[in-house]
Amino acid sequence: MRSRKVFANAGILFGVLTLVVEGAIPLQAAEFKGDARIGHYSRQVEFKGAYLGQTAGETNNDEQVINLQLKASAEDLNDSGDRFIFDFRDKRDGFGKLERENLLLSNYERRQLRLAAYQRPWESNRTYFTVGRFSLPEANIIANDGAEFGYRTSRSSRYGAFAGQGAKDIIAPLYVDPDTRDISTTQFGAYYNYESKDTPEDSSYLTNAVAQAPTYDITDADSHLYYYQQGLFTFGGNHRIGSLVQFDFAPKSSLRRGYLSYYYQTERLRAGGYLNQTTTEDYLIKQVIQDVLVPSSVRTIDLDARYRLSSAMSVDVSASQGTRTVDGKVRTEYTAGLLFPRVLGDTSSTRLQVGTRQNFLSKDNFTKIAYDYWGATLSVGLSYTLSTEDYDDGTTNKRTIMMVDAGIFVLDDIRGALGYELESDSKVDASALFIMFGYKFGKSASSPRTRPARFEEM
Repeated sequence: MRSRKVFANAGILFGVLTLVVEGAIPLQAAEFKGDARIGHYSRQVEFKGAYLGQTAGETNNDEQVINLQLKASAEDLNDSGDRFIFDFRDKRDGFGKLERENLLLSNYERRQLRLAAYQRPWESNRTYFTVGRFSLPEANIIANDGAEFGYRTSRSSRYGAFAGQGAKDIIAPLYVDPDTRDISTTQFGAYYNYESKDTPEDSSYLTNAVAQAPTYDITDADSHLYYYQQGLFTFGGNHRIGSLVQFDFAPKSSLRRGYLSYYYQTERLRAGGYLNQTTTEDYLIKQVIQDVLVPSSVRTIDLDARYRLSSAMSVDVSASQGTRTVDGKVRTEYTAGLLFPRVLGDTSSTRLQVGTRQNFLSKDNFTKIAYDYWGATLSVGLSYTLSTEDYDDGTTNKRTIMMVDAGIFVLDDIRGALGYELESDSKVDASALFIMFGYKFGKSASSPRTRPARFEEM
C-alpha cells in the first residue's frame, strides 16, 4: 500500500515535469517564491498509577518528531499569470494541547505531497483552472488529484466545478491508517463564490457548494454527498456575521457541522455570540484523557462581551452552554476577566480571568493569568492556569497548565517559533516542546513589514 502512495505522488510530479520539459511551463520566465521550515517536537508523558492511556503496563508515552515543510510557487509564467504551486510536508505539522490525540502511540512518519498543481488564477482571468493535486476550500475539499475549471462572471462572482480522486493519506486524520478504510476516493462537485470588499468597513464573502467526497474518520468512514456553505459579512464596520453549514444528503441526511455568529463592535464595546454544532469526531480528537464518556456531537451557544472602561483597563465576561446529543449531558461555563493593555510596555497586555464550569462529569473552577508582548521582530505569550475539578464520583483533580510561545522575525525572511507546555495533575505529568525555524525566499521575502509580528503568523 505504501508503494501505491509513492507511485501516485511520483505520477503527479512526472506530469508536471513533463509540462516543464515540453515548454508548456516556461520556468525561465517565472518568479519564484516560497518558504522552507524545519521543526522539532518532543513530548514527555508520565502516567500516575493504573490509568487510561497506559498500554501493556507502560507508565510513559514519550515521543520526538522532526517536522519538515517546503512550500514554493513559480508565478507569472505567461500573460495569464499562470503559476505552479508545490507543498511537501510531514503529516504532523502542528503542536497543540496535550489531549487524547497527542497521547496515542502512532506512526508519525507520514510525509506527504500536499500540493503539486498548475494553476491559472481566478484573480486575473475570467476563465480559470487548476490541474494536479490541490485543495479547494470553496467546497471544503482538503486534497484532490484531478482538475478544477471555473468562470468569473464579474469582479466579485465566479462559478466552478471539479473532479478527481481524494488523496486519502492527506484526508485521513493522523491517527487513522487510510489503508484500513475501503472507501471510494472519487470526488466531484460544483460551487459558487462571491467575494467583495467595497470599503474596509463593508465586505462580503460567501461560498456555496454541492460535492461528493470521502471521509476517513474513526467515527465516520464513508463517501458523502453534501451541501457546504460558508459566509462572512461586515456591515458599517460595526456588525459582523459569520456562518458555516455542512449538511449531508447521503449516506444519510444529517447536519454534520453548523456555525452562526454575530458580533457588534464600537470603539469601546465588542459583544456577540455564536451557535455551533460539532461532530462526534471533533469531540473524540479533542477529548481530554480524564473524559471517559462516549464521544458525541455537541451543540453549543456562547455569549461574550468586552468593554473598555478606560485606556488602561477592559473587562471581559462570557457564558456558554454545550449539550451532548447522544445523552443530553450539559456543560455550562461562566467567566469574567480584566485586560490591562500597555502595563509593561506599549505593545503588551496582561489578562486575568476567573471562571466556573459545570462540566459533563465534574464541577470545575479555574483561574488564568496571561501576558502578551508583540513587536516588529518579536512576539511572546505566557499563560498560567490553575483549576480544580470535583468529579461526580467524589474524586478531586487539581491541574496546572503553563504555556509559553514566542515568534521572531529576522530581516523579514528568517523566522523562528517556540512553543512549550507543561501540564500536571493527579493523574498525569506531561510536557511538550516545539521549535521551528523557517526561511522565506523570493518576492515574498522582500516586502517590508508594516505592523508588529504575531505568533499566529509562524
